[in-house]
Amino acid sequence: MELIRTKLVPPLESGGLLDRPRLRRLLSEAPRRITLVKAPAGYGKTTLLAQWSEALSRQGVRVAWLSLDRQECSAKAFASSLAAMLSANATAEGLGLNFRNETYYDADGLLAMVIERLSAAPVPVFVMLDDTHVLSADAIDMLGVLFRRAPSNTRFVIATRDTAALELGVLRAYGQLLEIGMDALKFSREEASALLAANGHHDLSPGDLDTLMERTEGWATGLKLAALALDGCADADRSAQIAAFSGRRRAVADFFAEDVFAIQSGDIQDFLLATANLDRLSPPLCDAVAGRNDSVAMLRRLEEIGLFIAAVDDEGNWYRYHSLFADFLRRKLAERDSAAEARQQRAAADWLSRNGYWTEALEQALRARDFDRLGGYLETIAEEFTYTGRLGVIARYAAHLPEAIFFRCPWTMISVAWLKIRAMRHAESRRLLDQARACLDQRQAADEGGDSEILRRTIEHREMMLAAAHDEAADVEQRCQRLMRYFNGIRPYLACTIHGQLLIARREQFRFEGIEKLYADGKAIAEQSGYSFALISLQAAAGASLFANGRAEAARTALENGFAESLKWTGRNSGLAALVALPLAEVLYESNESERAADLIEGHLPAAREMSFPDQLVSGHIVASRLFAARGDIAGARRTLDDASAIALECDLERLRLAVIHEQIRLLLRSGMPEAASRLLEWAGLPVEPEGCLPQAGATTREETRAAIWVRMALSYDNTREALSVIKQWRSFCAQRGALRLNVRWSILMAQALLLSGDGRAAQRQMREAIANAAPAELVRCFVDEGTVVRSILAEAYADNIASDHPTDLFAQRVLEAFEGKRPTGAHAVPDEGLYGRLSGKELEILTLVGCGMRNREIGSRLGLSEGSVKWYMQQVYDKVGIRRRSQAVERARQFGLIA
Repeated sequence: MELIRTKLVPPLESGGLLDRPRLRRLLSEAPRRITLVKAPAGYGKTTLLAQWSEALSRQGVRVAWLSLDRQECSAKAFASSLAAMLSANATAEGLGLNFRNETYYDADGLLAMVIERLSAAPVPVFVMLDDTHVLSADAIDMLGVLFRRAPSNTRFVIATRDTAALELGVLRAYGQLLEIGMDALKFSREEASALLAANGHHDLSPGDLDTLMERTEGWATGLKLAALALDGCADADRSAQIAAFSGRRRAVADFFAEDVFAIQSGDIQDFLLATANLDRLSPPLCDAVAGRNDSVAMLRRLEEIGLFIAAVDDEGNWYRYHSLFADFLRRKLAERDSAAEARQQRAAADWLSRNGYWTEALEQALRARDFDRLGGYLETIAEEFTYTGRLGVIARYAAHLPEAIFFRCPWTMISVAWLKIRAMRHAESRRLLDQARACLDQRQAADEGGDSEILRRTIEHREMMLAAAHDEAADVEQRCQRLMRYFNGIRPYLACTIHGQLLIARREQFRFEGIEKLYADGKAIAEQSGYSFALISLQAAAGASLFANGRAEAARTALENGFAESLKWTGRNSGLAALVALPLAEVLYESNESERAADLIEGHLPAAREMSFPDQLVSGHIVASRLFAARGDIAGARRTLDDASAIALECDLERLRLAVIHEQIRLLLRSGMPEAASRLLEWAGLPVEPEGCLPQAGATTREETRAAIWVRMALSYDNTREALSVIKQWRSFCAQRGALRLNVRWSILMAQALLLSGDGRAAQRQMREAIANAAPAELVRCFVDEGTVVRSILAEAYADNIASDHPTDLFAQRVLEAFEGKRPTGAHAVPDEGLYGRLSGKELEILTLVGCGMRNREIGSRLGLSEGSVKWYMQQVYDKVGIRRRSQAVERARQFGLIA
């Protein structure tokens, strides 16, 4: 037999190939007896062996190479090829003559001579055998004998698509086998970029490269074919060309057709086409779709012969085709039988649904355009998917249903409605709930409502959630009480959400009695039922409510637990995580843990609209604004509030609107812009008389915020008498109702009003009361954010307790220290020279008189103000000019030309 000489050398000039250092490093493991490189066609097996051969040769290692083909159809032909390989590489002297006279030897004799000559080799020998999958059965047997009998100085490196006939178990057991598979040979993103660059495509965008990696899955030949497809393609068309790259493209399809599909048996071809439309393959699924009963053996055979199939679990129960190969198979199937695709998809959908693989069943029904089947599946799973955090799956597939079918699926409609409620799309959710009620009425009229009662109550639950999204606290409480009587014990997930919304509704109405029991009951329901997903929204509601009640430690625990649970479900920066992250940021900010609060705001505020209610939107935007202001970035604070104002207007959220206005006015007044604050108050249509600001029996936090806005404006106008009247009533109201956090706010405002009215000692007493109430909850920032006036009162109130170890006194010192550290350093620092806010006309007038040497009492008499009011204004001046001494404040103002 004449052997083609090119079979005895690597077929490629490896020096011109892409260098892949991570694969080169595998040479360090090659001293094992056998290195097996197994992968489907086109994965670069031959290229890898060629590069290794060259690298070994450069190191002075003896390498023998043999490229196998169908000529090795017998054991004798294979033995002859081995002998020729050794002879051509001068690895074993004397074999050349034996090779030329092979007629006189049988296969065993030739193999014995090959082994004998290998044993006599003075140096280690690497034998590289490419494409061993073409060997006949008796040749494979001979290869096994060679493995067992070859001397210890011989190392084998073999490349193959198929290991079915190779007996490798013993070699694996004894650690003599290094296996390099398809996953190792796949090109990484960086390698793919280098390969494309080497082919003239060095400026692909990251998005295009990601798409190409997704299409090819790192398959070397696929990347090369993609590079060819891009040759001559205009830059403007490149992204479209890459997006369209698939196994249906002619170059790719031809490769699969000629080098892969055509060489398979008819039975394998039939199986491949019968399962072409399956995203995942398991034996029973393949049996159901292909009408077979031997899919276990067939899938194992496909894996053994390396037919672009990969296991997706460790047990070998599930497989999948390479995406380009699957595209090719689907094209091939469509050419043979255009109706087969839909049949396969319907059969797959039915099997998947029967076995609980609902998401895949939905996908197959959608691909088959079988919308009746799709709607039926959605109705079956809508409730369970809602309770397990998969509302998005329901909404995604429901969006494909024709309206006529969708409106016959009430469970699907109310699931989608809940998602739209969470996204504040109230009009759409209202429409869906109305349509679901109409569908329910039709069922009852036709006497078809086996589940009518539970469906009706679930619709009522969604209507309660819609009312909660609108922040209608009293209505929500009434609905929750009715629903709780029905759902306790039968729908634990819904019962848990009812407990959460009842917590919020009662808190917003200043009703804190029993909130810990309400939280504990809801938590127990969720934990006993196994619906841990329901805990997240409950913990968000409980955390915010406990914090408002002054139970900061319990609030923090609830929110931290909810945040940790949300990360298990959706990871960071998701709408679900924002549900608890934003109230948690508020708790952290108030205790002056600004760095972590800022991290939570930055990561989760952008996602707040995905799955948030007023609690999250108020907490997130107000804390974000205050963080900007604390860094000296007033413009950033205002932008944040403008964004929140737009959301409030779009979604008709009065609580958010008022919180934003309150913060805007607070910033304007601190910046010395009372006229702008007055215009904002007028534009917002808020009360200008104290009578509309007093607490009533049914008051909510919205009325409280309106009152706080009015009081701030009244103090800016020196209307201290009426302001004090409103403050006292709200402070008493909050104290009686257990709203400790708001009580602290009113106490701080009262201290400022008392100072403004000239009663400094009363102001100090009031500040002490505020500190005593704030200390257990560690409410630091509510003092610091009020500015220098509050700092001055606080410092004077605790001047005699500077060394006290009493917990309240220690907390007061902590607050004072926070004042000292409130101006940041670094990129956001405010320069030493300059103003920290614009001085108002009144402040400039007072500062001018101070510059003339007048005392506070004289200035007050001159301007018709009390001595306390003058002192209050001077504290504002100190805060804005960054100086706390009268003479220095005057000098700073003169430097900037503010006064003569």
